[in-house]
Amino acid sequence: MSPLVRRVIASLGANAFGQGVNVIIQVMSLPLFLHKWDATTYGVWLMLSAVPGYLLMADVGMVNTAGNRMTMAMGQGDSAQANQIFQSALVFMIVACCGLALLTVPLILMAPLPGLDLLSKRIALAALVLGVLLSLFSGLADAIFRATGRYALGTLFSNVFRLSEWGGWIVGLYIWGTFSGVALTGLAVRVMAVIVLALIARKDAGGIRYGFADARFAEVKSMAVPAVTFMAFPLTNALSFQGSTLLVGNLLGPAVVTVFNTYRTLARVAVQLTGIFSFALWAEFSRLYGQGGARAVKALYSRSTLIGSGLAIGMSLVLFLVGPWLLQVWTHGVIRYDSGLMLVLLTYAAAGGVQHVSRVLLMSTNQHMGLAQWSLFAALFMLALGWAMAHPWGLMGVSISMLIAEALMVFICLMLSRRLLSDGPTVTHGSLA
Repeated sequence: MSPLVRRVIASLGANAFGQGVNVIIQVMSLPLFLHKWDATTYGVWLMLSAVPGYLLMADVGMVNTAGNRMTMAMGQGDSAQANQIFQSALVFMIVACCGLALLTVPLILMAPLPGLDLLSKRIALAALVLGVLLSLFSGLADAIFRATGRYALGTLFSNVFRLSEWGGWIVGLYIWGTFSGVALTGLAVRVMAVIVLALIARKDAGGIRYGFADARFAEVKSMAVPAVTFMAFPLTNALSFQGSTLLVGNLLGPAVVTVFNTYRTLARVAVQLTGIFSFALWAEFSRLYGQGGARAVKALYSRSTLIGSGLAIGMSLVLFLVGPWLLQVWTHGVIRYDSGLMLVLLTYAAAGGVQHVSRVLLMSTNQHMGLAQWSLFAALFMLALGWAMAHPWGLMGVSISMLIAEALMVFICLMLSRRLLSDGPTVTHGSLA
């Protein structure tokens, strides 16, 4: 068995564990929260926790761009350049995260913002914001794992700590039962997780070190274009996921948010399954691209796209068949089954899974600029169409708008990936942007 295959298998296992964590969080959150709160209160929490998602763009794409370049540099055997890239990104992230914390937290706690009528809501939102900023900073530790061939190990620890943070939420829920109690307990766990993850990443880091001596402004500048365009992806996710949640909540009410999130969570199991596979390839695409450019990744990409598409479509069909039973068991009959709504959201999820490997190829090689622009357009288009369709058709209208936008992105992803593989540049030593 080749080292590449061993790394991919290990990464598959780590990603499978990560998706298992997702399933635990998504499946258990609903009954655990509804045991303490009613559907309206839980809907408010979902809306509060959706808002900090917009800060996922706070790193301006620097973590992913730096991680890709570090991996490509290590693929070329240049650990000194990888370390210089890392330390440059480290300085940038410290400045960015601390600056945003100093700006947003006082604003949330003291400014007359709509919807924050209780102090508990303000404290909860501030804690959630800090948790997102800390998770962005810890992404640099993940970049070390990825660049040094330890993607699976880094992913495993990251998901253990993510599950621990959610566990902190549940502890806060059952001890205090307030928005602030839930968020602050989770934040305390997140702080400890960031410290431990950085300490683990330092071991066997192949010459990549925490520090500032090798940081260079020129490195940050050279990463500016791909980094800024990476920012479109968290913005797109925020608009697509948190945005649609807020859209449904404001137009149809908090109780409908609970129904919408439940159906979308169930449907997106297909995307999560494909993600287990495609994200396991991220570091390998970066490493191969660093060694030989676009031609070096072509064979791996072609096989992986077929496998990923089969997983997405097959799992969507399975979920449609077992959906009524799953929904009955999961919600104890509180949320009724709607076959039409489930079919639309499962088709939307299958489309998302089909494009997953192509997205990873473009992002892992820093050739994602066109994809970023189209993703942002599709998210804005979905929200506008969803707003228009929600008025006559309610939740079904929002779901159809999501399907239309996702179908557009399938075509765009496949087209851009084919273009990269047909005439993409060959990477040479020292040219990693």
